[in-house]
Amino acid sequence: MITETKTIKTRLFYLDYLRVFSSFAIILLHIAAANMNNMSVTGFEWNVFNFYNSLVRWAVPVFIMISGALFLPREIETKQLYSKNILRMFIAYVVWSVFYAVVTPIGKFVVDNSYVISISEILKNAVTGAIHMWFIPMIIGLYMCIPLIKPLIKNKSTVKYFLILAFVFVFLRTTITSISNDFFSPSIVSGIECINSVIGSVNLVFGYVPYFILGYVLNETETDSKKRTVIYILGVFGFLMTVLLNALASIKANTTLETYYGINTLNIALMAMAVFVWFKYNVRGKDPLNKIIVKLSKYSFGTYLVHIFILMVFEVLGFETTTFNPILSVPVISTIAAVISFFISFVINQIPFLKKYIV
Repeated sequence: MITETKTIKTRLFYLDYLRVFSSFAIILLHIAAANMNNMSVTGFEWNVFNFYNSLVRWAVPVFIMISGALFLPREIETKQLYSKNILRMFIAYVVWSVFYAVVTPIGKFVVDNSYVISISEILKNAVTGAIHMWFIPMIIGLYMCIPLIKPLIKNKSTVKYFLILAFVFVFLRTTITSISNDFFSPSIVSGIECINSVIGSVNLVFGYVPYFILGYVLNETETDSKKRTVIYILGVFGFLMTVLLNALASIKANTTLETYYGINTLNIALMAMAVFVWFKYNVRGKDPLNKIIVKLSKYSFGTYLVHIFILMVFEVLGFETTTFNPILSVPVISTIAAVISFFISFVINQIPFLKKYIV
């Protein structure tokens, strides 16, 4: 999503496929999630939205894994990291945050004429960014940590140890805690909280770094067919966990919960690993489709940035998932939004100054 490999000869095509499909998955995610809070958690439409939402929750972790796979093997000076990669992300954040800070209240006013546009709100949103802009500061943070991560990955045993800690103290712990809070008795919840108070200080493996390193490891490591099969099975299991746990927890609370959509949950981690590995071993270097995917991959960052604007326009036009059967509306509207977003990104990429700094 963030950068490309240097030459077509050494290009890892599967990463381009992952970028493109992850871009579409995030668009589908936002469309599926748009109306969930307004519906009964026991209704047909809510469960359809939950299904689609759960299906694509691997997208953000995979984007992070792509960045890890591309950046960590490279030798890059800290000065270049800041002057090129981080500066570009910072400028993109500023430009798009200001853009959304201005157009969002205008869209709200068009939908509801009683809405009052506030200058203070615009200024605040220009700093905090739109719903999807959090990704850029997060990526900047990971870029800043690259000089610290590089020495760690040089030792395979250290990397393995780090990922084991992440699996236990992030993914497994987060999921067990959530399940106990949502479904178990107060006494069990109290016991889990006591354990968390003891092990909760293991903070080094938290955040997005585990996915960053995991992408590097999965890219650099060959996985035999038996292990891949296990990973795929666990990925399907992770998807089923996401659907069922979110549904059951939301029904119990009688409101939409997103507890098991979180990227630090075990179920999402299993899905992300399965998707990453599947593309790695199923994309062929001589596939005629590769040229098209490479082109689309080039426009994926811009697509990510602009797609929320397209969804805002759809909302103003009344073109939403509740317009017709959600089984069809979610993929249909997502496809239309993706096509328009990729096209706008393509257009912006034809403008030299803009393509260098904001897409």
